[in-house]
Amino acid sequence: MSVAVVIVVALVVVFALFGALFTVLGLRARRRRQRRAEHGIRAQATVTAVEPSVPEGRGAFEQPFVLAYADPAGRAHEHRFTDGFGGIVPAEGWSVEVLFDPEDPANVEITDNPYLHGVAGAEKAERSPLRRWLLRAVVAVTALLLVGGLVLFALTPTLYGPYDPAYTRYFLLGIALVFYAAAAAIGGAGADFLATAVGKRRVSTTTGGVITQTWTEIRSSSDDDGPSKTRVYPYAVRFALPDGRQVHRRAPDTPAFDRNRPGQQVEITYQPADPTGFTVGGPGRLLLAPVLTLLFSLVFAAVATLLAVIAALT
Repeated sequence: MSVAVVIVVALVVVFALFGALFTVLGLRARRRRQRRAEHGIRAQATVTAVEPSVPEGRGAFEQPFVLAYADPAGRAHEHRFTDGFGGIVPAEGWSVEVLFDPEDPANVEITDNPYLHGVAGAEKAERSPLRRWLLRAVVAVTALLLVGGLVLFALTPTLYGPYDPAYTRYFLLGIALVFYAAAAAIGGAGADFLATAVGKRRVSTTTGGVITQTWTEIRSSSDDDGPSKTRVYPYAVRFALPDGRQVHRRAPDTPAFDRNRPGQQVEITYQPADPTGFTVGGPGRLLLAPVLTLLFSLVFAAVATLLAVIAALT
Protein backbone atom coordinates (compact mmCIF):
# COMPACT_ATOMS: atom_id res chain seq x y z
CA MET A 1 0.00 0.00 0.00
CA SER A 2 1.42 3.34 -1.04
CA VAL A 3 1.98 6.24 1.33
CA ALA A 4 -0.62 8.32 -0.53
CA VAL A 5 -3.30 5.68 0.00
CA VAL A 6 -2.43 5.46 3.70
CA ILE A 7 -2.72 9.25 4.06
CA VAL A 8 -6.07 9.31 2.27
CA VAL A 9 -7.44 6.47 4.41
CA ALA A 10 -6.18 8.17 7.57
CA LEU A 11 -7.85 11.47 6.59
CA VAL A 12 -11.13 9.68 5.83
CA VAL A 13 -11.03 7.95 9.22
CA VAL A 14 -10.26 11.20 11.04
CA PHE A 15 -13.08 13.10 9.32
CA ALA A 16 -15.45 10.17 9.98
CA LEU A 17 -14.55 10.20 13.68
CA PHE A 18 -15.08 13.95 13.90
CA GLY A 19 -18.40 13.59 12.09
CA ALA A 20 -19.51 10.86 14.48
CA LEU A 21 -18.45 12.95 17.48
CA PHE A 22 -20.39 16.04 16.32
CA THR A 23 -23.41 13.85 15.53
CA VAL A 24 -23.39 12.34 19.02
CA LEU A 25 -23.00 15.74 20.65
CA GLY A 26 -25.78 17.20 18.52
CA LEU A 27 -28.16 14.34 19.36
CA ARG A 28 -27.34 14.67 23.06
CA ALA A 29 -28.07 18.41 23.01
CA ARG A 30 -31.33 17.77 21.16
CA ARG A 31 -32.43 15.15 23.69
CA ARG A 32 -31.68 17.55 26.54
CA ARG A 33 -33.74 20.28 24.88
CA GLN A 34 -36.63 17.88 24.32
CA ARG A 35 -36.56 16.62 27.91
CA ARG A 36 -36.43 20.18 29.23
CA ALA A 37 -39.42 21.14 27.07
CA GLU A 38 -41.45 18.06 28.06
CA HIS A 39 -40.57 17.69 31.76
CA GLY A 40 -39.16 21.07 32.70
CA ILE A 41 -40.22 23.17 35.66
CA ARG A 42 -40.56 26.93 35.56
CA ALA A 43 -39.10 28.96 38.38
CA GLN A 44 -37.94 32.44 39.22
CA ALA A 45 -34.14 32.70 39.21
CA THR A 46 -32.07 35.43 40.81
CA VAL A 47 -28.79 36.85 39.58
CA THR A 48 -26.26 36.10 42.32
CA ALA A 49 -22.98 36.99 40.58
CA VAL A 50 -21.81 38.84 37.49
CA GLU A 51 -18.32 38.41 36.05
CA PRO A 52 -16.62 41.76 35.42
CA SER A 53 -15.49 41.31 31.83
CA VAL A 54 -16.49 39.86 28.46
CA PRO A 55 -14.66 36.54 27.88
CA GLU A 56 -11.95 36.76 25.27
CA GLY A 57 -12.39 34.46 22.30
CA ARG A 58 -14.79 33.82 19.45
CA GLY A 59 -18.38 33.07 20.37
CA ALA A 60 -18.36 35.16 23.57
CA PHE A 61 -20.23 38.46 23.48
CA GLU A 62 -21.41 39.44 26.96
CA GLN A 63 -20.53 39.23 30.64
CA PRO A 64 -21.20 35.76 32.14
CA PHE A 65 -23.44 35.61 35.19
CA VAL A 66 -24.76 33.11 37.74
CA LEU A 67 -28.45 32.40 38.37
CA ALA A 68 -29.78 30.74 41.52
CA TYR A 69 -33.11 28.89 41.47
CA ALA A 70 -34.89 26.17 43.45
CA ASP A 71 -36.92 23.09 42.54
CA PRO A 72 -40.35 22.32 44.08
CA ALA A 73 -38.66 20.33 46.87
CA GLY A 74 -36.78 23.44 47.92
CA ARG A 75 -33.36 22.28 46.75
CA ALA A 76 -31.24 25.24 45.61
CA HIS A 77 -29.33 25.17 42.33
CA GLU A 78 -26.94 27.53 40.57
CA HIS A 79 -25.86 27.73 36.95
CA ARG A 80 -23.35 29.91 35.12
CA PHE A 81 -24.66 31.46 31.91
CA THR A 82 -22.53 32.95 29.14
CA ASP A 83 -25.50 34.60 27.42
CA GLY A 84 -29.06 35.59 28.14
CA PHE A 85 -29.04 39.37 28.54
CA GLY A 86 -27.84 40.26 25.04
CA GLY A 87 -25.23 42.64 26.36
CA ILE A 88 -27.35 44.34 29.03
CA VAL A 89 -25.25 44.17 32.20
CA PRO A 90 -27.26 42.24 34.82
CA ALA A 91 -27.24 43.38 38.43
CA GLU A 92 -27.21 41.10 41.45
CA GLY A 93 -30.76 40.63 42.64
CA TRP A 94 -32.40 40.84 39.22
CA SER A 95 -34.98 38.11 38.64
CA VAL A 96 -35.77 36.18 35.45
CA GLU A 97 -37.89 33.14 34.63
CA VAL A 98 -36.10 29.87 33.83
CA LEU A 99 -37.15 26.42 32.67
CA PHE A 100 -35.07 23.49 33.97
CA ASP A 101 -35.11 19.70 34.12
CA PRO A 102 -35.65 18.67 37.76
CA GLU A 103 -33.58 15.51 37.24
CA ASP A 104 -30.78 17.54 35.62
CA PRO A 105 -30.95 21.09 37.05
CA ALA A 106 -28.01 22.18 34.89
CA ASN A 107 -30.25 21.63 31.85
CA VAL A 108 -31.75 25.10 32.10
CA GLU A 109 -32.69 28.04 29.88
CA ILE A 110 -33.99 31.57 30.42
CA THR A 111 -37.57 31.77 29.14
CA ASP A 112 -38.55 35.31 30.16
CA ASN A 113 -36.17 38.21 30.71
CA PRO A 114 -37.97 41.47 31.63
CA TYR A 115 -34.78 43.48 31.20
CA LEU A 116 -34.53 42.89 27.46
CA HIS A 117 -36.57 45.79 26.15
CA GLY A 118 -36.05 49.02 24.33
CA VAL A 119 -35.85 52.47 25.81
CA ALA A 120 -39.30 53.77 26.80
CA GLY A 121 -41.04 55.55 23.92
CA ALA A 122 -38.48 54.35 21.35
CA GLU A 123 -39.54 54.30 17.71
CA LYS A 124 -38.73 51.14 15.81
CA ALA A 125 -37.35 51.29 12.28
CA GLU A 126 -40.05 50.00 9.93
CA ARG A 127 -39.40 48.16 6.70
CA SER A 128 -41.08 49.39 3.55
CA PRO A 129 -44.15 47.33 2.48
CA LEU A 130 -42.69 47.34 -1.04
CA ARG A 131 -39.57 45.48 0.12
CA ARG A 132 -40.97 42.02 -0.58
CA TRP A 133 -41.97 42.92 -4.13
CA LEU A 134 -38.66 44.63 -4.86
CA LEU A 135 -36.74 41.58 -3.66
CA ARG A 136 -38.88 39.34 -5.84
CA ALA A 137 -38.18 41.61 -8.82
CA VAL A 138 -34.43 41.44 -8.13
CA VAL A 139 -34.57 37.64 -7.92
CA ALA A 140 -36.55 37.45 -11.16
CA VAL A 141 -34.19 39.76 -13.07
CA THR A 142 -31.15 37.90 -11.72
CA ALA A 143 -32.62 34.55 -12.75
CA LEU A 144 -33.50 35.77 -16.24
CA LEU A 145 -30.03 37.19 -16.85
CA LEU A 146 -28.33 34.07 -15.50
CA VAL A 147 -30.51 31.71 -17.54
CA GLY A 148 -29.92 33.84 -20.63
CA GLY A 149 -26.17 33.62 -20.17
CA LEU A 150 -26.25 29.86 -19.61
CA VAL A 151 -28.46 29.35 -22.67
CA LEU A 152 -25.96 31.25 -24.82
CA PHE A 153 -23.14 29.12 -23.40
CA ALA A 154 -25.06 25.96 -24.31
CA LEU A 155 -26.27 26.98 -27.80
CA THR A 156 -23.29 28.90 -29.16
CA PRO A 157 -21.00 25.84 -29.69
CA THR A 158 -23.82 23.97 -31.45
CA LEU A 159 -24.76 26.84 -33.80
CA TYR A 160 -21.37 28.28 -34.71
CA GLY A 161 -17.88 27.00 -35.32
CA PRO A 162 -15.02 28.11 -33.06
CA TYR A 163 -13.56 30.31 -35.81
CA ASP A 164 -16.85 32.02 -36.65
CA PRO A 165 -16.98 35.64 -35.37
CA ALA A 166 -20.51 34.94 -34.12
CA TYR A 167 -19.08 32.27 -31.79
CA THR A 168 -16.93 34.81 -29.99
CA ARG A 169 -19.70 37.42 -30.05
CA TYR A 170 -22.35 35.26 -28.37
CA PHE A 171 -19.89 33.63 -25.99
CA LEU A 172 -18.82 37.08 -24.73
CA LEU A 173 -22.46 38.13 -24.55
CA GLY A 174 -23.19 35.06 -22.41
CA ILE A 175 -20.39 36.03 -20.02
CA ALA A 176 -21.75 39.59 -19.94
CA LEU A 177 -25.22 38.33 -18.97
CA VAL A 178 -23.75 36.28 -16.11
CA PHE A 179 -21.88 39.35 -14.86
CA TYR A 180 -25.07 41.40 -15.16
CA ALA A 181 -26.84 38.73 -13.10
CA ALA A 182 -24.17 39.03 -10.40
CA ALA A 183 -24.48 42.83 -10.51
CA ALA A 184 -28.26 42.61 -10.13
CA ALA A 185 -28.02 40.20 -7.18
CA ILE A 186 -25.32 42.16 -5.35
CA GLY A 187 -26.91 45.51 -6.20
CA GLY A 188 -30.31 44.33 -5.02
CA ALA A 189 -28.85 43.13 -1.74
CA GLY A 190 -26.95 46.41 -1.38
CA ALA A 191 -30.09 48.45 -2.03
CA ASP A 192 -31.99 46.43 0.56
CA PHE A 193 -29.17 46.90 3.09
CA LEU A 194 -29.09 50.63 2.31
CA ALA A 195 -32.85 51.05 2.78
CA THR A 196 -32.63 49.21 6.10
CA ALA A 197 -29.64 51.30 7.21
CA VAL A 198 -31.39 54.56 6.27
CA GLY A 199 -34.41 53.51 8.33
CA LYS A 200 -32.21 52.65 11.29
CA ARG A 201 -30.29 55.89 10.96
CA ARG A 202 -33.51 57.87 11.07
CA VAL A 203 -34.46 56.50 14.51
CA SER A 204 -30.96 55.98 15.92
CA THR A 205 -29.37 57.96 18.70
CA THR A 206 -25.78 58.47 19.76
CA THR A 207 -24.06 58.41 23.11
CA GLY A 208 -20.60 58.18 24.55
CA GLY A 209 -19.03 54.84 25.38
CA VAL A 210 -15.72 53.50 26.61
CA ILE A 211 -13.56 50.62 25.42
CA THR A 212 -13.18 48.27 28.39
CA GLN A 213 -10.86 45.62 26.98
CA THR A 214 -9.02 44.52 23.86
CA TRP A 215 -7.43 41.23 22.90
CA THR A 216 -5.87 39.36 20.01
CA GLU A 217 -7.37 36.47 18.05
CA ILE A 218 -5.75 34.29 15.41
CA ARG A 219 -7.89 33.57 12.36
CA SER A 220 -7.00 30.71 10.05
CA SER A 221 -7.65 30.93 6.32
CA SER A 222 -6.60 29.20 3.13
CA ASP A 223 -5.86 30.47 -0.36
CA ASP A 224 -3.82 29.52 -3.41
CA ASP A 225 -0.61 29.93 -1.41
CA GLY A 226 -1.79 27.50 1.26
CA PRO A 227 -3.04 27.95 4.83
CA SER A 228 -2.28 31.17 6.62
CA LYS A 229 -2.98 32.84 9.95
CA THR A 230 -4.08 36.42 10.50
CA ARG A 231 -4.19 38.45 13.68
CA VAL A 232 -7.32 40.47 14.45
CA TYR A 233 -8.03 42.70 17.42
CA PRO A 234 -11.54 42.46 18.90
CA TYR A 235 -12.62 44.77 21.70
CA ALA A 236 -15.51 45.32 24.11
CA VAL A 237 -17.35 48.57 24.78
CA ARG A 238 -19.62 49.80 27.53
CA PHE A 239 -22.22 52.58 27.47
CA ALA A 240 -25.22 53.72 29.48
CA LEU A 241 -28.86 53.91 28.42
CA PRO A 242 -31.20 56.74 29.46
CA ASP A 243 -33.08 54.41 31.85
CA GLY A 244 -29.91 53.56 33.77
CA ARG A 245 -29.20 50.16 32.26
CA GLN A 246 -25.67 49.50 31.04
CA VAL A 247 -24.71 47.76 27.80
CA HIS A 248 -21.38 45.93 27.83
CA ARG A 249 -20.49 43.52 25.07
CA ARG A 250 -18.09 42.72 22.30
CA ALA A 251 -18.11 45.35 19.56
CA PRO A 252 -19.69 44.27 16.25
CA ASP A 253 -16.57 45.08 14.20
CA THR A 254 -13.25 43.26 14.44
CA PRO A 255 -10.34 45.50 13.40
CA ALA A 256 -7.36 44.11 11.53
CA PHE A 257 -5.11 46.64 13.30
CA ASP A 258 -4.39 47.10 16.99
CA ARG A 259 -5.86 50.60 17.14
CA ASN A 260 -7.97 50.52 20.32
CA ARG A 261 -6.96 50.83 23.96
CA PRO A 262 -8.88 50.21 27.22
CA GLY A 263 -10.27 53.46 28.57
CA GLN A 264 -10.54 55.04 25.11
CA GLN A 265 -13.70 57.10 24.63
CA VAL A 266 -15.79 56.27 21.53
CA GLU A 267 -19.05 57.39 19.95
CA ILE A 268 -21.84 54.81 19.97
CA THR A 269 -24.82 54.75 17.62
CA TYR A 270 -27.66 52.48 18.74
CA GLN A 271 -31.33 51.80 18.12
CA PRO A 272 -33.35 52.84 21.19
CA ALA A 273 -35.86 50.09 20.40
CA ASP A 274 -33.04 47.50 20.45
CA PRO A 275 -30.09 49.04 22.31
CA THR A 276 -27.94 45.88 22.29
CA GLY A 277 -27.56 46.27 18.52
CA PHE A 278 -25.13 49.13 18.10
CA THR A 279 -22.35 50.54 15.95
CA VAL A 280 -19.11 52.04 17.18
CA GLY A 281 -18.99 55.38 15.39
CA GLY A 282 -21.40 58.03 14.17
CA PRO A 283 -24.72 57.43 12.37
CA GLY A 284 -23.00 57.71 8.98
CA ARG A 285 -21.17 54.46 9.63
CA LEU A 286 -24.47 52.60 9.31
CA LEU A 287 -24.40 53.42 5.60
CA LEU A 288 -20.80 52.29 4.97
CA ALA A 289 -21.35 48.58 4.32
CA PRO A 290 -24.44 49.06 2.08
CA VAL A 291 -22.70 51.73 -0.01
CA LEU A 292 -19.63 49.52 -0.44
CA THR A 293 -21.91 46.66 -1.52
CA LEU A 294 -23.53 48.87 -4.15
CA LEU A 295 -20.14 50.01 -5.42
CA PHE A 296 -19.06 46.37 -5.67
CA SER A 297 -22.12 45.64 -7.81
CA LEU A 298 -21.12 48.50 -10.13
CA VAL A 299 -17.78 46.76 -10.73
CA PHE A 300 -19.63 43.70 -12.06
CA ALA A 301 -21.92 45.91 -14.13
CA ALA A 302 -18.94 47.76 -15.62
CA VAL A 303 -17.22 44.49 -16.58
CA ALA A 304 -20.48 43.20 -18.08
CA THR A 305 -20.91 46.39 -20.11
CA LEU A 306 -17.34 46.20 -21.38
CA LEU A 307 -17.86 42.58 -22.47
CA ALA A 308 -21.14 43.52 -24.19
CA VAL A 309 -19.43 46.34 -26.09
CA ILE A 310 -16.61 44.03 -27.19
CA ALA A 311 -19.21 41.46 -28.29
CA ALA A 312 -21.06 44.09 -30.33
CA LEU A 313 -17.84 45.14 -32.06
CA THR A 314 -16.79 41.56 -32.85
